[in-house]
Amino acid sequence: MYPLTPSKVYVLDRVNADARCMARMARMLEAIHYPVADVVCITDANLPEVVQELQTLWPPQTVPPGQVRSYMRPLVFTTMDVSSHRPDLRPLLERCPKGTSLNTLSTIFGHMTTAIDQHPHGRDWTENCVCWPTINFGTVTGCSHGCLYCGTGRGGKFLTITLNLEEYIDRVVGPVIECNPWNKVFRMILNGADLITLEPEYGLHELFARKLAQYEGRYGHFHTGSSNVDWLADIEHRDRLVGVWSTTCEAVARDLEPGTGQAIDRIEAGRKCNEMGIPVRYKFKPVIPVRAWRDEYAWIIEQALKRSHPESIGFCLYIWNTYENMSKTLPMDLLDPVCVDAARAAAETMKGVRTGPFPHDTRKEIYRFLIREARRWDKDVLLYISTETRDMWDELKDELGQDPRAYVCGCSSVAVPGRRLALEPGFRCSTYHPTPL
Repeated sequence: MYPLTPSKVYVLDRVNADARCMARMARMLEAIHYPVADVVCITDANLPEVVQELQTLWPPQTVPPGQVRSYMRPLVFTTMDVSSHRPDLRPLLERCPKGTSLNTLSTIFGHMTTAIDQHPHGRDWTENCVCWPTINFGTVTGCSHGCLYCGTGRGGKFLTITLNLEEYIDRVVGPVIECNPWNKVFRMILNGADLITLEPEYGLHELFARKLAQYEGRYGHFHTGSSNVDWLADIEHRDRLVGVWSTTCEAVARDLEPGTGQAIDRIEAGRKCNEMGIPVRYKFKPVIPVRAWRDEYAWIIEQALKRSHPESIGFCLYIWNTYENMSKTLPMDLLDPVCVDAARAAAETMKGVRTGPFPHDTRKEIYRFLIREARRWDKDVLLYISTETRDMWDELKDELGQDPRAYVCGCSSVAVPGRRLALEPGFRCSTYHPTPL
């Protein structure tokens, strides 16, 4: 588990009635050397004061020497409400300070998204996005990495950690697997959380792998920017897990991802997982064109392919943004001035375009460079572009070497271990096509 140093820790009062939840919380607090006696219990009586305090603790006014700023975010322990009819929280909201959002209370009380079908064909076709529909699970909201390009990491006020994992696995994960035979590989990725940062004390992936092992041909992705993988060697059913790393170059890791560690750490984590027999996949996402980006990305791609054996490598530029938002959230002096000028010139035309702020030709130039660098070191590794447009796929499919209608990526529902697709009648195409064919 990451050596978090939360400014304060809270627990919802109903957790106290569940011995397994209390034991899980105690393990996690012991790992970060936080006294259980200092945990504040949230009740209906003190809820307004807690909500007010949570709005003021982050960001911290000062960071002690040697501390990682993003590790200081407060923690809230709770249980996921997996009932079919969740109680109305609006009466409690009326007692809270003005400006409190219902989403804040929903998170504290475990009224979270339990599972979601990400990237359905109809929506991706409308948004000109090529991906694969994949069901996501998740039990935590927020992330301790603090990446500047991520709204959750940059501005999230606290991490919420649900503790009733056995109930979640049995009442949500199992039934969803059984009801969706088309989905062969499930993602543990919801709510902006990097879940392996909390392992092994959290115990989620042990339960997840055990549940997957009950079903023939079903697997689960852990999608991460972390190098915390040594604990995976002790997972009984680790053959059911697939490692997908969001990685980048060292300049981005150093300057824009304060809590992740170095980019090379993720490659070393992939090497370790290769040795454990866990499939390894890298997704350079987001690719941010910093100054000297060619040298930066060429080096890390070389290391990825020399030190480990990934099944696939994906690329995706910094997207889902506008030039205005980029200029407010990223240190512009660290970015390549040519790419910045291109984004500035295209600012008006890229407004409302999902793949903004960089225009098509700028993104294509960068992708072509990354593809060439990967091919320098491995002629056979499967390459793809992630959540890009149909137009970009049309121009790059020959260089990538894959058909956009049915390509192996990093974390799709059909990208099973072994560099292959597990397609079936009724589900034979990515969202490059408007229907699953």
